[in-house]
Amino acid sequence: MVAQIMRMYGVKCEKCGRIFSMFIHPKDLKKWQKGGGYIQDILHYLSPAERELLISATCNDCWSVMFGGEEEEDNV
Repeated sequence: MVAQIMRMYGVKCEKCGRIFSMFIHPKDLKKWQKGGGYIQDILHYLSPAERELLISATCNDCWSVMFGGEEEEDNV
C-alpha cells in the first residue's frame, strides 16, 4: 500500500477574510472537485466545519452568525 502525502491548503472565508489551514490529500481534493462522490465520504478525515469551508467558503463562526446555532424545537 502506498501512503498518500497530505498537503496544507489555505482556504479563505469569503465573509470575514480569515484564512484557515487544513491538510488534505491532493488526490482526494481533486476527486471531490470532479464530482467523484460526496465530500463527507471522500474527505471524511476533515471536520464538518472544514468541509463546509470548502463547499461554501464560509467559516464556522460566520456560518453561526448567519444561520444561528442549533435551536431546540418547541413542542406545542
